[in-house]
Amino acid sequence: MKKRVTLTLEPAITHKAKRLAKLRDTSVSALVESLLTREADGVSLEGAQVFQGMFSQRWAGKLELKANDDARLLALKEKYQL
Repeated sequence: MKKRVTLTLEPAITHKAKRLAKLRDTSVSALVESLLTREADGVSLEGAQVFQGMFSQRWAGKLELKANDDARLLALKEKYQL
């Protein structure tokens, strides 16, 4: 059984979606369903695995490790021989 979902879109996108649906002789709902189905094919939908690639791609090369001389960190490093 299908479920109803409410989407909020910019008016320009809504207009384009309606025109595209009319050209394809389908509904906007069917168009969105088709798009989401195509995007989800081949993607593992188990937990954070879906976002793992996106996160790493988005943040790759943007983070730097900062030298930290915090006394607690140094004590832990010494305790665990790191």
